[in-house]
Amino acid sequence: MTAEIALPIPLRTCFHYAIPEALDAQAQPGMRVLVPFGPRKMTGYLVRRNTEPPSQIALQPIIGILDSEPTFTPQILSFCLWLADYYCAAPGEVLRGAHPAGNDPIFIPAVRRTAQALAPTAPEWLKNWPKEGSPIALTALKPYAKEIPHAIESGWLERCHITKTKVEPKTALSYRAIAPLPLRKRPLKCDEIHRWLIEHGVSQLTEIKQVFKNCAPHIKRLLEEHLIAEEEIEIERNPFFAAKIERDRPPQLNAAQQKAVDQISSAQGYCGFLLHGVTGSGKTEVYLHVIEKALARGQSALVLVPEIALTPQLVRRFRARLGDQIAVLHSGLTPGERLDQWRRCRQGLVQVAIGARSSIFAPLRNLGLIIVDEEHDPSFKQAEGVRYQGRDMALVRGQRENAVVILGSATPSLESAHNARIGKLTRISLTERPTGGRLPRIEMIDLRCHQPPQDRAALLSLPLRHAISETLARGEQAILFLNRRGFSNVVICPSCGQVLECNSCSISYTWHQRSQLLRCHYCDACRPLPDHCPHCGHPGFEMPGQGTERVEEALSWLWPNARIARLDRDTAQTARHLEDILRRMNQGEIDLLIGTQMVTKGHDFHRVTLVGVLSADISLSFPDFRSSERTFQLLTQVAGRAGRGQLPGRVFIQTYNPDHPCLQAIRDQNYAQFAQNELQLRQLRGYPPSSYAAVLRIEGHQSDAVEKLAKEIAKRLRNHIASTDPIILRGPTLAPIGLLRGKTRFMMLITSPQRSALRKLLSTMDPALFQRSEPHVILDIDPYDFL
Repeated sequence: MTAEIALPIPLRTCFHYAIPEALDAQAQPGMRVLVPFGPRKMTGYLVRRNTEPPSQIALQPIIGILDSEPTFTPQILSFCLWLADYYCAAPGEVLRGAHPAGNDPIFIPAVRRTAQALAPTAPEWLKNWPKEGSPIALTALKPYAKEIPHAIESGWLERCHITKTKVEPKTALSYRAIAPLPLRKRPLKCDEIHRWLIEHGVSQLTEIKQVFKNCAPHIKRLLEEHLIAEEEIEIERNPFFAAKIERDRPPQLNAAQQKAVDQISSAQGYCGFLLHGVTGSGKTEVYLHVIEKALARGQSALVLVPEIALTPQLVRRFRARLGDQIAVLHSGLTPGERLDQWRRCRQGLVQVAIGARSSIFAPLRNLGLIIVDEEHDPSFKQAEGVRYQGRDMALVRGQRENAVVILGSATPSLESAHNARIGKLTRISLTERPTGGRLPRIEMIDLRCHQPPQDRAALLSLPLRHAISETLARGEQAILFLNRRGFSNVVICPSCGQVLECNSCSISYTWHQRSQLLRCHYCDACRPLPDHCPHCGHPGFEMPGQGTERVEEALSWLWPNARIARLDRDTAQTARHLEDILRRMNQGEIDLLIGTQMVTKGHDFHRVTLVGVLSADISLSFPDFRSSERTFQLLTQVAGRAGRGQLPGRVFIQTYNPDHPCLQAIRDQNYAQFAQNELQLRQLRGYPPSSYAAVLRIEGHQSDAVEKLAKEIAKRLRNHIASTDPIILRGPTLAPIGLLRGKTRFMMLITSPQRSALRKLLSTMDPALFQRSEPHVILDIDPYDFL
């Protein structure tokens, strides 16, 4: 019998192995297996059985099977192989990414005693060996390293290995009552513990200690009297469910919400919906009602969110409605926590899973519903490794498993808007806020006419300053948005004009005032500020750039009595820090919140009545055909934080280009007009979604070699493009960030209105190109990152 095994290496193929007769009955597709690969032993994934191997090749046998049942269900296995084919990725790397990290075996070199009797001359440590066949790691036998080869030659020891995993199931001591209390002359303390165990059943030692102090001797006596039994039980590592949450009552839906719930719940089998609701329109309530209906039908539901930062908030709200039978899956968990959550899904212990992009692989049983919240967010696109788009794969998985898929957003991606236009998605609109509040009024501040005063708060115009003062005087809250962290994104020598740049990236350093460090926001390199300019020797530097730290300082100068906080990656380095800032904001302990795009992400602050966008022009100037779309989404989302309660909201957007069509559409809150104009423009220029795209990126440490290879690849591809082929190849050219982490980067963009034509061209590329380490060639299907 033969099997195809996918190995976690960057090769877009599977390998054939023989299935030994002893393993034939056990080996099933979806299982992890141990196989030889050159001099190594590797963990692979059995994807098919009984396939025709290449002729005249002696197949090596599978060494062992690592699972008692398939790790991947047939549906997940098939989905992963489809994903690998579509994104031109290695199937083994896709399967490794779909499996929780830390559960693959580690093989530790060891030796063990044989049955051969020891000679009188055998060393003493061999005579004290624990027992025959018991392996000991070589690292534990370092004092006897010189004697081990002789012991192996003499037949007293044989080489083997100890198999372990990085992550083991977490266990805890527990106790249960197994016999009634005997009659005693006087009651003892241990009797109270016994009665408590009878009442509460199996209980962990930590739970007993919370009730009974210094209970160890009393538990010992109960064990000696055979009144209780001690056992080790497996417990779940779960960081989100430590605190109890009160259950809530579903609010009354408005007519539009109820219509959406009824329409989605009545769908039979696969159907894709685009839930387009304005900010604060109650999309989450629609999600919860639809999930409850799916659970009532015996189906499970998968909810994808774009950011790990959003997960705790959403989990809290879902727990309040649905209870604790929820799994949480994202990369911010420890390997042990992630493994426990994955196993709960796999064993059918939960029916709802919430997580970021990678939770698309959650092994839920009887999947009936997939929800992608904030589907427009670019973080659904994997930037490294297997570059898949989580939103698109949600639609694919829903189609393959006959499940309903909801893509929800206040600012849908143009890909989703296009799919709704051509009938691939059914659009459902929510145009009002269920609280009765109105959408905020948006005003443009033309910085050409309202030049900010040249003081310590030079980024805040006078109209915005007046609006903030009025808001604070009313006891309300304001959010200011600047998508740049740090104090100054430019550090310049006033003598020679040289800007301090990262040595590994073609990016200027950002000065961080609090840590007193220059930091590169791409490779995270940091260094102290030099005393003198390294180019001309001039002492001191100027910092004309802007960042959230500088704005925080300016706010404190203008409003010294206001309670000010900052929300960016520097202040929210852990989930606990983020939760603390959000809690203080919700409880009214913060008056002014300055932040990066972290402040735009689905937060619901009812006392925020003012939002100020300090510079709308930053994202508009990005060298990316999606810059207008991302600006519209980002600014509309942050504007939607204002006026979510009963108080009306206002939004001030500072810009030097108020007549830009994107900003005009934001001011008018007219998504339909923006989408129509932008889709027409994309079609004229041959950009997605009117065409399909792929980016080839060539990067390496030797710039000449990188450029040479990029031009060679482009020449070969152009030779394969016939004059009648509907394909456009742009480049190669130096990437906008031409140097990143010490590597020179060239790129080319390939577009075609026909997916088949694009795939046909890419299939002409030599697979060996993608196995090179220097220069390295990367293929990105449906790309989002053009920097």
